[in-house]
Amino acid sequence: MTSTSLIARALTAMALATTAAHTAWANPVTITTPFINYENRAINSLGFAPGAFMRFGANAVTPNGGGGTTGLASTIDTSNGSTVNRAIFFNPSPVVPNFFARYLALAPGATTFNPNLLGPWTMAFTNGADSAQATVQLLPGAQLAPFVNSITLSGTGASPTFSWTPPAGIEVNGYRINIFDKSLISPTNSGNIVSRNLQPGDTSYTVDPAHFSLPGYAFALDKNYSIEIGLIQTRDGLSNNLGNGNLESISRVYADFTPKAGAGPVVNLPVVLANGTYQFNMSVTAGVTYYIDPDVAIGYDYEIGAGDPNFQSVSFPLGIGDGTYDIYGYDANDALVLLADDWAGGAVYNFGAGGVRKFRVMDIETDAGLDPLNTTAFVTGLTFAGSGNFTGTQTPITQFVNTVPEPGTLALLGLALAGLARRRARNAGDHRAKHG
Repeated sequence: MTSTSLIARALTAMALATTAAHTAWANPVTITTPFINYENRAINSLGFAPGAFMRFGANAVTPNGGGGTTGLASTIDTSNGSTVNRAIFFNPSPVVPNFFARYLALAPGATTFNPNLLGPWTMAFTNGADSAQATVQLLPGAQLAPFVNSITLSGTGASPTFSWTPPAGIEVNGYRINIFDKSLISPTNSGNIVSRNLQPGDTSYTVDPAHFSLPGYAFALDKNYSIEIGLIQTRDGLSNNLGNGNLESISRVYADFTPKAGAGPVVNLPVVLANGTYQFNMSVTAGVTYYIDPDVAIGYDYEIGAGDPNFQSVSFPLGIGDGTYDIYGYDANDALVLLADDWAGGAVYNFGAGGVRKFRVMDIETDAGLDPLNTTAFVTGLTFAGSGNFTGTQTPITQFVNTVPEPGTLALLGLALAGLARRRARNAGDHRAKHG
């Protein structure tokens, strides 16, 4: 064999060895469960922007964004033939550590999404020289799913049960329960620690500590959680595959809770707004008592939402401080009027014919020792003057600026509604909506 042949063979062997080594070291991009669906998201305390969205992404892309992978989605604007590009963001949580998603919001004032952007979207995920693609497209005629309502909490602190009412006349293919640990929430972590799918006939969910199966995220009493109840409509109209890849539309409503030892009445849960106000969404029937649970301070204001039936009566809990409260209404000039002085906890106060649209309770002792972050620490009973929906709010009063006038004074001066600084406002851009 000539020396030239030997050199050629050696060079060939070296090239093959180099190729084999590169193959062994390569870390190709993989995409698991690409998806596209509509999403309808309610107001919440987690920093997720409320509204209507088109969502696309993948349950898992590896290597993930922490390993340098980036995502880009492209489609053709059918009105002019131009290419539209949108970044896909790495949105991890303990439940879905490799999750990527992008949310395109419905334009303000619009009732439908841009029809020129409803064609196929090609998602490309790139890491160095490696890349992978997946194409997704909405089904023709897909619609936003409506919200469930009247979320209640019952049972014990160790095993609380959440129940809800589905919207009438709407196809429901299943539900998704997500639970968020609010102490984990950050710009890079949604705090989602539990995610479970339920069948369409299941309108309640009981927290089982075994469901908190991620290491390091066990269920705990006195911890602040938020629960999300999602109504699912599937692409195939069936209920045996409720994963993201088969979603046509999902609506998400939220309620905050802090599990405690012991049990109590069925409580209708709110969401907590950024300024500390509690927002409710529940169906009510005239004369029926509903228990709600605001933040505890020295007092708080109750007010119905637009079109809600008036408050008819109220009762406050026993055993808080000295067990008595001052109740204030409003006169024709919207000035506060003392209605009841030292009203006993447990006794029902009736606001009279027609009820009232708002009132205030004061004289809650600060030394009662109640956790101001616990949404189930001060259960209040309400009845309503009519049937309908209660979408009202409660605003905590956390400090005095001046003294309260003597009973009989029409105006209650010198009170400040101090927003709760513990909940900071976060940027709720479309890339911050991040969970499965």
